[in-house]
Amino acid sequence: MTTTLALAGNPNCGKTTIFNALTGSRQHVGNWAGVTVERRSGFFEGPDGPVEVVDLPGTYSLSAQSEDERIAARFVAHPSVDVIVNVLDASNLERNLYLTAQLLELRRPMVFVLNMMDDAGKKGLKVDLQALERLLGGPVVPTVGNREEGIQALRSAIVRCAELGAAASGRVDYGPDLEQELRHLQREIGRDEDLARTCPPRWLALQLLERAPDALALAQRSHARAAITAQVEASLAFLEPHLGADGATLVAERRYGFNHGLACEVLQRAAWSRRDLTARLDSVLTNRWLGIPIFIGIMIAVYTLTFVLGKVPQDWIAHGFNLLQARAGSQLPPGELSSLLVDGIIPGVGAVVVFVPIIMLLMGCIAFLEDTGYMSRAAFIMDRLMHLMGLHGKSFIPLIMGTGCNVPAVQATRTIEGREDRFITILVAPLMSCSARLQIYIVIAGTFFPPVQAALAILAMHFLGFALAMTVGKLLRLTLFRAGNAPFVMELPPYRLPVLKATLIHMWEKGSVFLTRAGTTILAGATLVWFLSHYPGISNRSWSEELHRQEAAVRTLHLDPAEEVSRLDDLATAHQSRVVNTSLAATFGKAVQPVLSPIFDPDHSRPEAWKDSIALTAGFVAKEIVVSTMAVIHHAQPGDPESGASGLQDALRTRSGLSPLTALAFMVFTLIYTPCLGTVGMILKETRSLLWTGFSVGYGLGLAWLMAWFTVLGGQALGFG
Repeated sequence: MTTTLALAGNPNCGKTTIFNALTGSRQHVGNWAGVTVERRSGFFEGPDGPVEVVDLPGTYSLSAQSEDERIAARFVAHPSVDVIVNVLDASNLERNLYLTAQLLELRRPMVFVLNMMDDAGKKGLKVDLQALERLLGGPVVPTVGNREEGIQALRSAIVRCAELGAAASGRVDYGPDLEQELRHLQREIGRDEDLARTCPPRWLALQLLERAPDALALAQRSHARAAITAQVEASLAFLEPHLGADGATLVAERRYGFNHGLACEVLQRAAWSRRDLTARLDSVLTNRWLGIPIFIGIMIAVYTLTFVLGKVPQDWIAHGFNLLQARAGSQLPPGELSSLLVDGIIPGVGAVVVFVPIIMLLMGCIAFLEDTGYMSRAAFIMDRLMHLMGLHGKSFIPLIMGTGCNVPAVQATRTIEGREDRFITILVAPLMSCSARLQIYIVIAGTFFPPVQAALAILAMHFLGFALAMTVGKLLRLTLFRAGNAPFVMELPPYRLPVLKATLIHMWEKGSVFLTRAGTTILAGATLVWFLSHYPGISNRSWSEELHRQEAAVRTLHLDPAEEVSRLDDLATAHQSRVVNTSLAATFGKAVQPVLSPIFDPDHSRPEAWKDSIALTAGFVAKEIVVSTMAVIHHAQPGDPESGASGLQDALRTRSGLSPLTALAFMVFTLIYTPCLGTVGMILKETRSLLWTGFSVGYGLGLAWLMAWFTVLGGQALGFG
């Protein structure tokens, strides 16, 4: 039998560190059934079998205002949960106890983890563990998660709690009036035995008095809904005028009173006090005038570090793929399968895999900043600017996540409570320049611009994406979402030194997801692009026979080896060009090209401009495929690379016909046009609306075309032809 435990706690309480310490590397990530918030679960081995640890989204309350709170509330109340592990920040105990008070109402077996005991000691706090254990009615385990102190004791406490199955006995006293109404409600809920088995009647009664949406929906599905609804209305009609507040406020007040009394009972504070490190750092990092320049400097440092350190492994990977392509080309017999491997799969997948080191380093840097507590400060200092631009302060975190990948960026909007604020953030998040687009920028900018200008062009794409997100957000606020901004409330956690293990796990998770996509979506995309770009032209055997005759004629000339290789390469390139220009891909590309011609071929001087359409269309599936598609349709060959993409860059420089100006327009279009298929699917799941999903795709395409066109017009006006 597998024991299931729910790991619940506030954000920034060290819950993820405890999860990693409990499960080690035995963990996996998925989605909660029916929703798109990430579900993380792992296992450790107990004496009676495996114990599954389910890491719930960090939440301050189970009152279900946002989607992550709803998920946590639903899961902890589910009968399948054997033990609840409540992680508490010992240095902020009273605030953390609000969630604890709600969890106690579930009457489940519970273990209380008093984490960050070292931080509490630094603040001069001493916790009476025996008194806390007596008042909460369950085992209390002190831990320092980042050093894995107390983890073995925690495992033992979990196993004992699961074996005994005794519910935590701590309880909030809501006063005689509220307690009386709770008994009335529990009696009505008990009339439906199925409902009473689904969730504890007292917990459901409290949720109903708070008018929690999930609780109200659950009651409406009951066959006793009429009696339950009537009792809720009668109870609130008595309580609210009698006690002078609405039901939710009355319940919250009693919980806060319980928390304050408990904290006073178990906490001892040292007589001395000092201005701690967090306050000193915040006086500088969140300064009204210095905060934004410091943030910009940190972001520049992150990207610089990412590219400098990522360059070495990137070159190794590129060199390995070039050697593989050269060896496969020389060893495999001529034929279609050989062409698929040498001209399609190897260059297509290799052109993408080469960027894995950069992606992993970038994700590692962002994880490091999140774990230090700085990203919350970044959202705080950007709040005023975000509100001016029509966005919520909490929108900043999803937008920053969008620089890694737009899919988790859209997913992260679930922490924004207001529907209007959340929808605006969802619609503008795809404008952020993700790591998949970064590969395209590196290839295009490195091909058509000198190094310094290339770096400036790549940086400009990131700033342009952020500026467009701000502008579009303001327009949406003034037109489609006119409700006022919700107030911005975000906890600023204390600064902490990140745990190297947690950062490395985060890097590996993101990198492995990228490699998985390279082995599935991108591999399939490269194969499909090869097929479309080789048929039906390659079926004409006379062309292949003509190529063989020409190659034989060159060999009979007994030329210098270098000149012979050059002539044979020219013949192969001419043959490939002939095949591709009569393929299905060419037919599609030439049909679409008139729409893109004003921005990518304004002078109508590029006979192969239709290839841009093929690459961009492939980007609908995943932006990474744009690079692999260009490698396939432009016949990128192995060489002696200085960087991972030099073979492709040589092909683009000599065969694409792009100018620096149209190359810049290509980058602008790539930044803005429709999100990848994964992001579109996430938008659909988050908005639950085909209309808003279609709007996201449509406005992105239109805005991309206009911005790329303005880029060309502006460049031509300034004399850049």
